Amino acid sequence: MRPDARWNYMPALFWHNVRVLSETLGYSKRKVVLRHSISDIERALSNLGLGTEQINAEGPGFTVQDLVDYFVFRADLIEGTIATNLQTAQQAKDLFAQVAAEYTMKYVPQMKRGNENARIYTLRSGRTVGVPYNKQKGDKYGVDFLTGTSNILLAHYLGDLPFDPDPRRLPVFVDESKICGSMSRRMDGAFPSCTNPLALWEFKCYYYTTTFGSKISDAIYISDLDGYERRAIKTETGRDVELALFVDAYSTWMEQGKSYLCRMVDLLQRGAVDEIVVGREIVTSIPEMVTRWVRKYHQQLA
Repeated sequence: MRPDARWNYMPALFWHNVRVLSETLGYSKRKVVLRHSISDIERALSNLGLGTEQINAEGPGFTVQDLVDYFVFRADLIEGTIATNLQTAQQAKDLFAQVAAEYTMKYVPQMKRGNENARIYTLRSGRTVGVPYNKQKGDKYGVDFLTGTSNILLAHYLGDLPFDPDPRRLPVFVDESKICGSMSRRMDGAFPSCTNPLALWEFKCYYYTTTFGSKISDAIYISDLDGYERRAIKTETGRDVELALFVDAYSTWMEQGKSYLCRMVDLLQRGAVDEIVVGREIVTSIPEMVTRWVRKYHQQLA
């Protein structure tokens, strides 16, 4: 899922209004994503001691109706495309098994203290790729389905090009043997590597979560920080890094965390991230992502 052109070019003031109005009027209620009308917006602004004149006057680059349209767009997107593509743990497990059967020949279990904690899969091309286990316990312990499916598909579509499915260091940007930029966090994946990456990605997948805790909500705010740092890198170094979020777990997002799905959609539409891959979208989104990455990779080498 990529940004919609109508919203991606809205000015910063538009997104400040979206954020404040959403917080004032609410993101969702009784598991329904809210769509705010002109009268709702007028009421919220009035409660803040403001009026709609500051929006409708020439200069801001958007109108109150644009805000109304965006709230409808956001709700429709969440209750339509996103809800359709989010998976349960069983659906994610089935998709992983399908992808593994189609693209790989075998796997070798990796052991730690006598227990399997990862697998190394061999693709039909002969390339190998790691698939991690999740951090659950008991019956829930096993393959990290979303990460595993992603790693296999990325390895397949990238062919012999490198990528790092498990970076354990910060993204760093170098130029003529000196560091010219860096980011604050270790990411979940990088192409072609964490040194001068062209693409970085994170997984936001919580199949077995029973409560929507601060760890999940904080992940959204951290992704916003990644977006700010990415823009700083581009300003300071001219390097353009693509950021993607892989998201899954129907119950977590649709039944417990719709307000944070709203925030995630806002991140995408205002350009903090470039793409959100939702659940089963993975099988169609990754080939398109890889095509863009490979084009940039070869342009960089030219």
